[in-house]
Amino acid sequence: MIDLALEDFHSIVKKGRDPDVVTYAIMIDGVCKVGRFNSAVGLWKEMVGKGLSPDNKACCALVVGLCEVGKVDLAYELVVEVIKGGNVEFSTLIYNALISGFCRISRIDKAQAIKLFMTKNGCEPDLVTYNVLLNYFCNELMLQEADKLFKKMERSGIRPDVYSYNQMIKGLCNTNKPDKAYLLMVNKMEADGLVDAFSYNTVIEAFCKDGHIGKAYKLFEDMGRKGIAPDVVTLTTLIKNFLNKGSSGIAKTLLDQMSGMGLLPDCIFYTTIIDHLCKRGKVETACSIFNDMIIQGVGPDVISYNALVNGFCKSKRVTEAIHLYEEMQSKGFSPDETTFKLIIGRLICEKKLSEACQVWGQMMEKGFTLDRAVSEALINAIHSIDYA
Repeated sequence: MIDLALEDFHSIVKKGRDPDVVTYAIMIDGVCKVGRFNSAVGLWKEMVGKGLSPDNKACCALVVGLCEVGKVDLAYELVVEVIKGGNVEFSTLIYNALISGFCRISRIDKAQAIKLFMTKNGCEPDLVTYNVLLNYFCNELMLQEADKLFKKMERSGIRPDVYSYNQMIKGLCNTNKPDKAYLLMVNKMEADGLVDAFSYNTVIEAFCKDGHIGKAYKLFEDMGRKGIAPDVVTLTTLIKNFLNKGSSGIAKTLLDQMSGMGLLPDCIFYTTIIDHLCKRGKVETACSIFNDMIIQGVGPDVISYNALVNGFCKSKRVTEAIHLYEEMQSKGFSPDETTFKLIIGRLICEKKLSEACQVWGQMMEKGFTLDRAVSEALINAIHSIDYA
């Protein structure tokens, strides 16, 4: 469709009829929407070359399109002269696209310079402008800058929304200040009726990381009292941390409560918990969760099996890992490259080279190959026996 439009457009030009700015804007918008950015740039240069001053729609289509695919410098280069010329009143959408684009490639100085320029040009930063910059500062743990910007935002008469607050909470939690994040959430967000599950989840996770699982659990209880529905992320965080602490009873209670909350644990949920436990050496608890998963009618997948295989291998229980490997095949699951590498690697460590070679043979039959590290380990182990 766009090819036909371009063909018609160029046909009109060849016939000596010069398209106006509106026509160019429509064409640039159309080719950007289908990802034809080289064509968009060509049309832009053609338009400017003819002495036509691009309008806001043409600039918006080009800048937003190029910034979305990471071509921020090119977008800026093409519109900077138009911006400096002052012939077109640009919308905040154009400035925000440039600011967001430069933030994504960590060019914060450029992003801030554009924010200053837009103000001088009579285009006041809006909520999106501030949120883009807040997101950058909080992700980069530049909390002083974020706090200054947040206060300036409020002084400018722009009311922070739930996203603005959540960025600040995220930044505080990522800099090990969960108590400050909690106070911001309770004193400011809740007062403005803006707190959501994401806010609570961020603080709950931060308290758990800080070793204050009691505070985290109290927040979970507060959610229910305040009518904020916990989600799968809330429960996953709490269950993982209670299991890690050895409080399997509380974790099991939370797991049982999920269905009553309308949250049905799926394969990904169970696998996340199993993997978490196995990486911390709590294989027995992981096995129990794996069995619960099956009892609840949630079928494991290859990733679930691999998580448990990894747990057995790390715990030097390769025989059980092999039993699980055999079980998964009997239930119609085909082991993948990860399954084979885990088992072969553990068998090599335990000097069970005959079994390692046997599993290697099964691996090759299924079209998989060992990576260089495991291959060399197996070959070296075999040679060490030959020359012993």
